[in-house]
Amino acid sequence: MFESCWNTIGYAGDRSCPELKRWSHCHYCPNFTSAGLSLLDREPPEGYLDENTEAVSIAKEEEQSETAGAVVFRISREWLALSSQVFVSVLEERIVRPVPHRNSRMFRGLTSLHGQILPVVSVRELLGLDAEHLTEEEKGFRVYSRFICVDRGFGRWIFGVDEVFGVHHYFPDALMEAPATVAKSPAAYTRGLFETDDKRISLLEDELLFEAFNRIIK
Repeated sequence: MFESCWNTIGYAGDRSCPELKRWSHCHYCPNFTSAGLSLLDREPPEGYLDENTEAVSIAKEEEQSETAGAVVFRISREWLALSSQVFVSVLEERIVRPVPHRNSRMFRGLTSLHGQILPVVSVRELLGLDAEHLTEEEKGFRVYSRFICVDRGFGRWIFGVDEVFGVHHYFPDALMEAPATVAKSPAAYTRGLFETDDKRISLLEDELLFEAFNRIIK
């Protein structure tokens, strides 16, 4: 009986092997098992180890190049983004009730969301951005001002934007360095830049932004 007997006189061959009556199929035969185990004892072919080392290396590089998600929105002429991890929802604009003795332009007041009272802040004022530059005619029927609700684990905040572009992905390792300023905003609020659909997006550092939100209402 030889190594590849299953292909000639076995189940895949003419089935003349006398052992078939005993084992019913070559897969259960000790010869088939021994032949399979012998493959593990072979010397690896030339270049095998180098090829696998390279494959593992490429896999690690691909793992490091995974993308991250961000919600992209526009305030005035600036396209900005925040990590999707802090994003809660996009809302229609709603009534904001001012808080007495709070005259800061960065703190607009309070609004209700699902029965919860939430603070509404102005990222436009915080970053020193201009008012919306598009007229209603220029906006057409596709561009709507919206509220965005965000949460970093210590309470929710709402702020208004002129347009929401949606969720987009970027490579964290490929972020471009932020310029000295983003409009009138200090570069400290900008983590880096990425491009999508011919737009250059300023990815905001959410930790610094939330710290600023907290300072606004103190």
